[in-house]
Amino acid sequence: MPTKRMPHARLATVLLMLALVVLGALALLPLRSPEPAGPDAPAGQFSAGRADPHIDRIAGRPRPTGSKANAEVRAYLVGQLRALGLRPTVQNVTAADSYPDHAAVAGPVSNIHASVPGTGGPDRVLIVAHYDSVFTGPGATDDGMGVATILEVARALTSGPALRNTVELLITDGEEPGSLGAKGFTDSALAGDPKNTVILNLEARGTKGRLVMFESGAANSAFLRSLSDRAPFATSTSDEIYRLLPNDTDFTVFRKAGFTGMNFAVVGGSARYDMELDNLANQRLDTLQDMGSTVLAATRDLGGQDITLAGAGESTYFTVFGLLVSYPQWLDAVLAVIGAAGTAALLWFARRRGLVRLRGAALVAGTLPLALLGSGALGFIGWQVLVLLRPHYDAFLFGDPYRPGPATAGLVVLTAVVCLCWLLWMRRGRDAFTIGAGVLCWFTALTVLTAFLLPGASYLFAWPTLFGVLGLAVATRLTADSPFLPVSVGAAAVPSVVLLLPLTAVLFPTVGLALSGATLVLVALLLLPALPGLLPLPRRRLVPAFLAVGALLGGALLGGGAATDGVDAKHPAHASLFYVHDADTGTNTWYSDVDSGERWVTAHVPRARAAVEKRVPALIQPGGYRQGPAPAAAVPTPQAKVVGERRSGDIREVRLRLSATTAATALSFYADDRRTKLVDVTVDGKKLPGGHNRPTSTPWKWGCHLVAPADGFEVVLRLRGDAPLPLRLLAYTAQVPAAALQSPRPDTIAWAASGFGQGIGIRTVNV
Repeated sequence: MPTKRMPHARLATVLLMLALVVLGALALLPLRSPEPAGPDAPAGQFSAGRADPHIDRIAGRPRPTGSKANAEVRAYLVGQLRALGLRPTVQNVTAADSYPDHAAVAGPVSNIHASVPGTGGPDRVLIVAHYDSVFTGPGATDDGMGVATILEVARALTSGPALRNTVELLITDGEEPGSLGAKGFTDSALAGDPKNTVILNLEARGTKGRLVMFESGAANSAFLRSLSDRAPFATSTSDEIYRLLPNDTDFTVFRKAGFTGMNFAVVGGSARYDMELDNLANQRLDTLQDMGSTVLAATRDLGGQDITLAGAGESTYFTVFGLLVSYPQWLDAVLAVIGAAGTAALLWFARRRGLVRLRGAALVAGTLPLALLGSGALGFIGWQVLVLLRPHYDAFLFGDPYRPGPATAGLVVLTAVVCLCWLLWMRRGRDAFTIGAGVLCWFTALTVLTAFLLPGASYLFAWPTLFGVLGLAVATRLTADSPFLPVSVGAAAVPSVVLLLPLTAVLFPTVGLALSGATLVLVALLLLPALPGLLPLPRRRLVPAFLAVGALLGGALLGGGAATDGVDAKHPAHASLFYVHDADTGTNTWYSDVDSGERWVTAHVPRARAAVEKRVPALIQPGGYRQGPAPAAAVPTPQAKVVGERRSGDIREVRLRLSATTAATALSFYADDRRTKLVDVTVDGKKLPGGHNRPTSTPWKWGCHLVAPADGFEVVLRLRGDAPLPLRLLAYTAQVPAAALQSPRPDTIAWAASGFGQGIGIRTVNV
């Protein structure tokens, strides 16, 4: 029963906030991973209990391309596919790929390909995962989980009636150094016709959490429905974001070759991604079950029907309460027009009735970006504070530390404080309707902008805009003391919470605390539509006290989270250390690009950061590298032997044999073409364009990384000019030479994914 202390409007405000909390909890509920099925699950179902033993065999140790472990895993996978009655083949091919903004990549790879025949359907489903790993980790999740999923999906498919369409299985090699296996496959006749093929690519960006379908290809309206029975977290917003990033997977290569489909990944637990802790101990059966059940359901759906890609359009899609919603992307523009027209009509009507002053609404809309900027600034400042308290956080620039929960909660609380401070400022002389109208103007503008620039993300603002128009339209008929007024002016918060809250929950572990400012802007956009419903605020004295308590709580969570997230053997600091021997000068140097603050690392690299790309072209991190002198130790030294030379017109062709003095895990070479131009390069029969492929201020403007060299590579350079062409050669080992270390690496330090411990030998030659 309302009392004088809580009038009807105040009670309605409380009920609105409680309703939003309940809606938010329900929206987050589907982000939980399913319970894993045991080994005794029905034969037609995916079972994590049956798939997990495959990961035990695959991810016992690192298996980079060209290694003995890689060959052993390949033999195991071929054997498992044969045991299912399939006829796998191994595609041994040299692949090469070039890029406009970084060194080319080339090397021999061995892909595994098999088919589960259909009953005669003309279409096919191609499931892809890669079986190689990084040098420093066994890759239990990246991509042992994806490979085990393929094996268990194949078992489930072969245990029942054949599907209409053929299902092909492709387990690629060489994904880690540059998706070479996918490139070798798409360049071959095995690739088949893109016009009747849907790709399901299985990846990892972390080690736990719900499966995310983060990228879809062209004509996605033809295959999105295959996720309806078992929907992962999916949003077309990630399509828009991913296209702006430099990240690549095997699916990137397939898209360039004209294929379409869906790209899936695990994104939680990124602190253990691509390093030694991506191991069997940190493997999650619930995440494996999620990936497998999703892929099996999508495969059966696609395999049982016509896949009509021709003429299919693009769709906007997202999951709500675990259900997949999709509609034609052209509808985004229609919704934007409706929202804009509705907002304009609402403001016109409200102004005529004297319910809103356009100047007041314009002031609200004009100052709202300050709340967004403040939220983004909080993320930046918060990260600087965290690194100050925990220097080893510096290594987590593109992912979360091990225990980010308290710090993330603190940043969210502080963002809420920033938004409430903005509301406190705006309420002076303005009522709830005016503030709601100003917020609505911003969401309308975002709807229109995204509908035409980033259509996959437009739904995030279109639905709050439409709800906001309807809510404020109802508010025009209510009196100032109506108990329904807070609900009406805060109506836009309902879709805002339902759509934005799950997205921010997935974005935080994806982009990490270092880039949390971008996610906090979305948190602010989530909170702002609800703020008009808080008016009128409680007594003036309570509001500052509430804000002070919120700020203290946020700061305590932020600082307390860092204080409790220390370094130990289970949560080691990430570090990088490169041992470089320069055969030209005879010098030996340590380099590191991670300021972890760990004494063991700084003892090797006491000097300040500086750019070293001119000397070591492969080391190109922004901000440079810390350095230190190193003792002499054995590392492979690159060598180049001219085995032939000829001239055709103004083109000089030089044939080289690149190798190393001792076994190397990779080679690379960089060209200085200031005096002689590099026309093109052929590596073991694969041609690459010359010119420049490295945006650098150093002379080394063209480069190529050679994977799994074995006995070396035959390289043909076509040159224009008579002057010698300087080449900077590098040879790599997967580990720093133990003899050069001041002491063994402690178990509280692990090699970072971005810059692990390597030995590098360098030499310059002129050809």
